[in-house]
Amino acid sequence: GLKQELFHRHKEAQQCCRPHNLPLLRAAQQREMQAVEQRIREEQRMMDEKIVLELDQKVIDQQSTLEKAGVSGFYITTNPQELTLQMNLLELIRKLQQKESESEKAFS
Repeated sequence: GLKQELFHRHKEAQQCCRPHNLPLLRAAQQREMQAVEQRIREEQRMMDEKIVLELDQKVIDQQSTLEKAGVSGFYITTNPQELTLQMNLLELIRKLQQKESESEKAFS
C-alpha cells in the first residue's frame, strides 16, 4: 500500500513538473522509492524474526508440557535432530490416536 501511494504521488508530481526539472525530480523520486523499499524489507525482516521467536516459544511450551506429562522422549531442547525426533514422535502419537478412534467407531 505504501509503495502504491508513493508511486501515485510520484506520477502526479511528474505530471505537474516542468520538463527541465524532470530528471532531478525522477532522481529524487528514485531515492525515495529505494528508501521506502529498504524500510519495507527491514520491517518484514523484523516481523519474520518476531514470528520465529514466537514459534520457538510455542515449541518450548509444548516440550515442557509433554515433559511434565511424562511423555517419553520430550524435554526442552533446541537441537535440530532432537526436534525432528520429537516431531516424529508427535506424528506417531497422532496416527495411533487416529487409528484408535477409527477402531472405536467400527465397534460402536
